[in-house]
Amino acid sequence: MVVTLNYRLNMFAFGDGDGEKNLALSDQRAALEFVRQHIGGFGGDPRNITLAGESAGAVYVHAHMVMGVPMRQAVLQSGSLYLSPPIPEARAKDIVARIEDRLSLNGSPGLREASAEDILNAQADLGLVSLFLRMEPGLEKWRDELGHAERLLIGDCEYESAIWRNGVEALSAESICRSFDLLGDESASLKAMYGIHPGRPASCKIGALDLLHDVRFTVATEKIVEQWHAQGRHVFRYLVDEANPWQPSNRAHHTVDLPLLFGGFDLSFNSGAYRVSSVMSRKWIEFSAGMTPWEVKGYYAFGPLGNSMLIDEDGFAVRRRKRHCDAIKKIGVDRVDEVWKALAINNVSFEN
Repeated sequence: MVVTLNYRLNMFAFGDGDGEKNLALSDQRAALEFVRQHIGGFGGDPRNITLAGESAGAVYVHAHMVMGVPMRQAVLQSGSLYLSPPIPEARAKDIVARIEDRLSLNGSPGLREASAEDILNAQADLGLVSLFLRMEPGLEKWRDELGHAERLLIGDCEYESAIWRNGVEALSAESICRSFDLLGDESASLKAMYGIHPGRPASCKIGALDLLHDVRFTVATEKIVEQWHAQGRHVFRYLVDEANPWQPSNRAHHTVDLPLLFGGFDLSFNSGAYRVSSVMSRKWIEFSAGMTPWEVKGYYAFGPLGNSMLIDEDGFAVRRRKRHCDAIKKIGVDRVDEVWKALAINNVSFEN
């Protein structure tokens, strides 16, 4: 039984600085409470809730997990709080103030009186593509809290950094080099590993996109998996490597898992994608039903070329940049994250 949730977005979820904040979380909690109270009337089990989300949805699911929202299982597809951490209240207030100033310049009243269209226009004028969570008491220890879920399904697509492709393509090789140079003495080894060189602009852009994926997806997922294993909880990790069935040259980009999982499109024209879609949807159903979709110690790879299989550590190292990720962890994820911010902030685009 599947229930989908609607919730507020943008500034309408962020809050105006005076009243309640993180209104999207409030909307989702209200929907979950409704499900718990009434799903039995539809033949469902209120004690067996699996909360699932992809990208921003996964960020919210992770937030509910660490805040202790009751659920039996969780699914984090291509996202977690590591992708979009809660922002400090000082920065949140600055964002609200900037929106207020822009509304004033546009001749609109304040946030509480302005129309939805005016607020969205002000947000667009400031280049605020997306607004996620503000820090609040229940999120302060999000890196350490696991919540009450008994089982977790978590993974990523091979080319998640496609959402920064347009922005990174506009950067010069020199700008990318300067971002890596934020690491000081340790920048040289990481630049060599990612192919960052001022005389090689194409290599710089590919390397920058690789690092964006590695820091906020692969390394972040590894951290969560390690925490769950340390507490003896069941966590199932997957990789989506099946390329976009309509344009395979776009690789297994961010969100390509959704049409494969839900099967809302006729994929019979691409036999590989069709086979992966069938296996993937079955595995998600098995997990949601409390079954074991694959061995906990392995990784399940969906694709490429229509092949789905359980792989080991060596197989994972072939499909993801494990050596690069190990180097990031050795330098320090928080330090390398400064490079990530320099490359990614204001460069995200969903028109890639």
